[in-house]
Amino acid sequence: MYAETRVALVCTYDSDADAAYIYLDCPVPAGGVQRVVPFDTDEGMYNLDVNAQGHVVGLEILNAGKRLPPTLLRAISNPTQEQAESECRRH
Repeated sequence: MYAETRVALVCTYDSDADAAYIYLDCPVPAGGVQRVVPFDTDEGMYNLDVNAQGHVVGLEILNAGKRLPPTLLRAISNPTQEQAESECRRH
């Protein structure tokens, strides 16, 4: 069975590191990531952050400038950690 829904996600982009982060559980508490599962494809490097229960709580996209739409990168560019946490609390 297929169901479609829209969910507000919090995303951040660090242009200095050229890395984007998509929070799938927000906020991810300090120490909430128990392991990082890296995967590398011909198209790019990605990291899945997994919590102690085995749930994927976030996705990091490296070399994001080449992987994500420019309009998305401009919209999420360089928020502070405080801004990202505030956005998490809103959702």
